[in-house]
Amino acid sequence: FSDFILFAQAYNSTQTRYDLNGNGTVDFSDFILFARAYGQRTGQEDNSLTVTLSGSTTMDLVYIQPGTFTMGSPEDEEGRDSIEGPQHEVTISQGFYLGKYEVTQGQWQAVMRTTPWSGQDFVQADPDNPAVYVSWDDVQAFVHKLNVTAGDSLYRLPTEAEWEYACRAGTTSRWSFGDDESQLTEYAWYIENAWNVGERYAHRVGTKKPNLWGLYDMHGNVYEWCQDRFGSYSSSAQTDPQGPSSDSDRIVRGASVSFGARHLRSAHRISGASPSARIYDLGFRLLRRAR
Repeated sequence: FSDFILFAQAYNSTQTRYDLNGNGTVDFSDFILFARAYGQRTGQEDNSLTVTLSGSTTMDLVYIQPGTFTMGSPEDEEGRDSIEGPQHEVTISQGFYLGKYEVTQGQWQAVMRTTPWSGQDFVQADPDNPAVYVSWDDVQAFVHKLNVTAGDSLYRLPTEAEWEYACRAGTTSRWSFGDDESQLTEYAWYIENAWNVGERYAHRVGTKKPNLWGLYDMHGNVYEWCQDRFGSYSSSAQTDPQGPSSDSDRIVRGASVSFGARHLRSAHRISGASPSARIYDLGFRLLRRAR
């Protein structure tokens, strides 16, 4: 409630801290975004964690508290694909830490001592750009190295449900910031502000606005591998769904620099990718188990 009072005091001002939709003024739509996140953690510094991956290379993670949300998109959502339904209730029963940013080239190189993107098309080599041309199988090797070093099974990819839960950050709109497509450029690298203007590569992480839980680039930049296999949704309520056990393809989420606005929606999913696929716009972010 004290946050609500602060919002009320900032109403009609230009204070960027409370301008959640980025339109230059604290207005009613900002209150709507705040109301959707009421009672939720927001990814502020006291809920973050920095871990050492190798040597002096670190990774920032944000704590995501457990909760229940509606997964998938409603039938009348603009740009919807049929595989995004039916909508169903999902409970995430355990809190977890999720990478504040997509895993970068610098982080990958520090752990794996390889540069799989070198010499490939549509990639800009930069330690702060996302690691790309990494397959799901490659990511498992990355995770294995971290867990061996930690002496515990702390790290893995997020499940598809955990990914969408974190992406939505308590919202039910097309994107985590609302339904106004004109604001997308403030939150995402995608076809309009990257590919179509000649910047045909994943961009430096964290240069756009985060969602309400402090996660960057959940919309666009690169598609992100998830842990589970692709499968059709059920209308039944579920707790901690893990996906099917038989399909070979793995889920990717979030869309990339070469896709349009409809593909960047929080509910967007495609019918999976081969776990051996290595693509210019496919990377990942890590989940770390909360002890």
